[in-house]
Amino acid sequence: MWRINIVTMLFFMLVQVVVPLIPRYALEVGAEPFIIGIAVSSISVAAILLRPFSGIASDKWSRSKLMLLGMAFGVAAYGVLYAFGGINAVIVSRLLEGIGVALFVPSSMASAVDMAPEGKVGQALGWRSLMVGIGFSVGPALGSVLSESFGYRPTFGIAAGLICLLIPLAVFREARRVTRDKGVSFEGLRERNFLLATSSLVVYAVAWMGLLTFLSAYLKILGYGDIEIGLFVSIQAAASLVLRILAGRVSDSHPATMTWSGLLVISLSFLLIWLNQVPPFLYFSAVIFGIGVGIFVPGSQTMALARSPARSRGLLASIHTMGVDVGNLIGPILFGAVIQSTGSYVASFAMAPAIALAAGLIVLVPSAMGRRAKPGAEPGSGPGSEPAPEAKR
Repeated sequence: MWRINIVTMLFFMLVQVVVPLIPRYALEVGAEPFIIGIAVSSISVAAILLRPFSGIASDKWSRSKLMLLGMAFGVAAYGVLYAFGGINAVIVSRLLEGIGVALFVPSSMASAVDMAPEGKVGQALGWRSLMVGIGFSVGPALGSVLSESFGYRPTFGIAAGLICLLIPLAVFREARRVTRDKGVSFEGLRERNFLLATSSLVVYAVAWMGLLTFLSAYLKILGYGDIEIGLFVSIQAAASLVLRILAGRVSDSHPATMTWSGLLVISLSFLLIWLNQVPPFLYFSAVIFGIGVGIFVPGSQTMALARSPARSRGLLASIHTMGVDVGNLIGPILFGAVIQSTGSYVASFAMAPAIALAAGLIVLVPSAMGRRAKPGAEPGSGPGSEPAPEAKR
């Protein structure tokens, strides 16, 4: 499990070296806001199309080999940016990156659940979430330093080279699963907690990806350098580390509560960003945002996957994480269209807290109704939610 966690941390760190720089690079090469939104969202086209197939392949073939392929596509994506440059290269690179992420992430998440001790899926996902958070903390700051020192395209090339060095680490012994000789299983796709967690993730991702894309561009217009946006992303990621393990443990018994409470904190942080986008106040908002993410992510993943059958775990992980792709597809285009029509970046930022609040209500309302129907119970916890025998490891 620790090999998987370390590889996941380093992969996400190097992805985050590049991702916050994409909108700023697109702005530098003359792209308008709506085109920037399309370029940033193009990652989701490939990811959405490929994730279900990668999830099935993860269940039927090999988790580790799919992670290796995902890293190879990451190398290709950033190699294209380094070699060619321009807005067309950004779009091609994001498509390749989408394939890489679609291959890597579901297998990484399913592997963590495979190896979790009985009854401690939330804790295992909390540790994995911590590793991802460390990657998100270090990556943007490293990327901003590299871009300030060498420029955008050399930074893209450095990221591609470093991912190459990670590939040998992604060879690991997989947990034993009795899924190889059976047909594709769609069991769990209609499970209530899975649907609620995935739906809320989609709505949250619309707000976050739209806000991040144009907050980065807006700060550049105001005259702030790459360091400032890199610090914002790194601070929120670092703040999220504080609660991820504890949130993972609590999520083993109260996944819905962790999910909706994290989203409400995130909504508050987005409200503060709308009110003031300028550092250093922006960094205070980043801390609150990070705390919300640290609560939300382990809760959402546990809510979606704790009861997942082993034979369909890769597929369920791929569908759940597809929520981020859908949000990444919609968010930048939506925010870009609002900016294009109003001429105001800040007007688009006003959407973020409302959308995040709606994501929280998607889980909070059914959870509250469930507690009233059965006092003391929460969806996804307690004896009544014990997985079926065939879902146990």
